[in-house]
Amino acid sequence: MLLVSASMGAGHDGAAHELARRLAEAGHRARVVDLFDAAPRLIVWLWRESYRFQLRFAPGVYERAYQLYYRRSRSWEWTLRSLRRITGRSLLRWVDQAKADVVVSTYALGTLILGELRSRGELEVPLVNFITDFGIHPRTVHPSVDLNLTVHEVAAHDARGYVNAPVIATGPAVSPRVRVELPRRADARAALGLADDDRVVLVVAGSWGVGNHLPETVAALACDPRFVVITMCGRDERLRRKLLAVGHGRVSGWTSDMPRFLAAADVIVENAGGLTSMEACAARVAVVSFRPIPGHGRENARAMVRAGVCAAPATLDELVEVVDELTSDTARRRDQLVAADAMFAREPIDPIVEIARMPPPRHR
Repeated sequence: MLLVSASMGAGHDGAAHELARRLAEAGHRARVVDLFDAAPRLIVWLWRESYRFQLRFAPGVYERAYQLYYRRSRSWEWTLRSLRRITGRSLLRWVDQAKADVVVSTYALGTLILGELRSRGELEVPLVNFITDFGIHPRTVHPSVDLNLTVHEVAAHDARGYVNAPVIATGPAVSPRVRVELPRRADARAALGLADDDRVVLVVAGSWGVGNHLPETVAALACDPRFVVITMCGRDERLRRKLLAVGHGRVSGWTSDMPRFLAAADVIVENAGGLTSMEACAARVAVVSFRPIPGHGRENARAMVRAGVCAAPATLDELVEVVDELTSDTARRRDQLVAADAMFAREPIDPIVEIARMPPPRHR
């Protein structure tokens, strides 16, 4: 099995490596590659940094671009053809080196490039699109993909509106560290210096620490004496220092020990609907999406609310009310946790293994 990811945030890589781990554990050979290793460094740097810049400093521009690409255009088709020419040779070489029976993509751009290769007959083995987001954009799917896998039936329903190939809701691919191997709540709280009856709120901004008005969000929660607030700043040292300076709650930078924080938490407040949200659902922590980032963040929030696994308050006052409700033993909290728990009833690798064993269908 060859899994194609991309080093853009943590979500795509996290899903790819977890799928590879499960496949290897089941006795299959699995290799993860980074799409960006197939492209010149300058192009990768421009792609990644322009994305990061827009999210931080020009979110309106990113939102308009996201909406623009709901429609096919000559400029988009030209861009995709160019990227196929740039990366295609390396991708096909990796497929041959891995002797892959199936290729799995966890990154939308990789899916589109591989889909083009499949449609041209250059990729001869089945192509699986593992969609890591709840929100489905037309550019997260491709008509020549053989099988699409999603994290929830809501996402599967939306994906079926764009493609004719099978779409299966398998649930997220998250590490057992945030589910079956999660530390005991009491032990996690003791290690973090938290009391058993604290109402613990994690405010997270992804691995890049991206988001608008995060200090304001943290202040609204941290100034409420009912809550103990811990802000996870990712790799954004400037945000971490700013929050430490004002003294709003506890602050953490990048950590590899997220399971401990999740085990100790009652609620996470996030803004992207990415990997941490999926991990929180796995860890049975209530999820709140507040002021989601443009584009996929807003799309994810809307889909997660439809799925019943997330709350999305619109104002700071509503945020405090929702967090109060979700840190207490309420029907709303119980319903949300039950809906989130149901996402993990299936094994995500089963359809991948099944299609790898089938005779490859004709490319479309």
